[in-house]
Amino acid sequence: MKMSLTAIAKALLITTFSSAMLLTTAHANNPAPTIKADAPNRYTVKKGDTLWDISGRYLDSPWRWKEIWATNQQIKNPNLIYPNDILILCVIQGQTLIGVDTGEGCAGVERQLTGGTVATAVAVTSTANSIPAIPWSAIQHWVNRTVIVDPLDFSTTPYILASKNRNLLTASGDKVYAKGVPLIVGQRYGIYHEGDKYVNPKTQAIIGLEVMQVATGVVTDVASNGVTSLQLTDSYGQEVSEGDRVFVELDNSIPPVFYPTPAAVSRGGMIVRVLDSISSAARGSVVAINLGSKQGAKPGDVLTVYQKGPLVRDTVDNDNSVRLPSEPSGMVMVFNTFDDISYAYVLESELPLNIGDQLLPPRDL
Repeated sequence: MKMSLTAIAKALLITTFSSAMLLTTAHANNPAPTIKADAPNRYTVKKGDTLWDISGRYLDSPWRWKEIWATNQQIKNPNLIYPNDILILCVIQGQTLIGVDTGEGCAGVERQLTGGTVATAVAVTSTANSIPAIPWSAIQHWVNRTVIVDPLDFSTTPYILASKNRNLLTASGDKVYAKGVPLIVGQRYGIYHEGDKYVNPKTQAIIGLEVMQVATGVVTDVASNGVTSLQLTDSYGQEVSEGDRVFVELDNSIPPVFYPTPAAVSRGGMIVRVLDSISSAARGSVVAINLGSKQGAKPGDVLTVYQKGPLVRDTVDNDNSVRLPSEPSGMVMVFNTFDDISYAYVLESELPLNIGDQLLPPRDL
């Protein structure tokens, strides 16, 4: 399971392409993406921009951004975009590309791309302030302390039996007691609260359990009857309750940088939960989908959402019911993956997105 509790850097990374690849079509049988008629010749990147939004200014298919990005091979971390960067639209050897203006216009972009000498020195070494693929503020809650685990494994872990003061705990320094497999004295452990279960829509089998870390504690003692004492060192906005589970802190890591790319998954999927909502999702929402790392999902994967077509009466054919084709209704981008479930950010939504809506990789346009 792929997880980490370190905060992700607010950044994006566009795949490095050689000049030969950039100056030919991306795929032999796939035409180069069409630049929008109203695409800006110059665009100054602003704080709060995302790669998806910038890509959408230039392409109807923003996930194909990497095919038109002119990478400067002469600098460290050449694929990052920063606030105040000036993006310019250039035609280089017959292909329309976008690059960062370093003061020389398109001539400078072409020299950077082909490996020529860069007249203006450019130092790009930090990812800390670069433009993220999607808004960090919208996904932060779902990458800091929330993870999805195997429910059977979760049920076998030690659990909080009581506290020293016999009350709910919210502060570091309090002592709690756990029962179950004896823990290791001096070892740091996470304390997790059980959340929602995820069910396979077809088989109704439970495929994951969402849990949230509510505290961290260090084992101070293990009694002869197996009861473990833990001193709380950190708490994370929720009370520690009797029945919460104790195990080694899970690594909920997201790549420090990622970029939009068409999903290459082993099958289609569907939305199985709208997070922080009891109804539908819209642009900016977070959803859970039944595609995880086992199905090839990874951060940055873009999927098109389809809503099932309605049933209509065929008045010519004896009023028989006929289902109309499914129609695209939005797009999502995966940002955190687990074994059979991923969290995804809603990039676009023409209609409200609902549980059961189908997911497929986007078609190149």
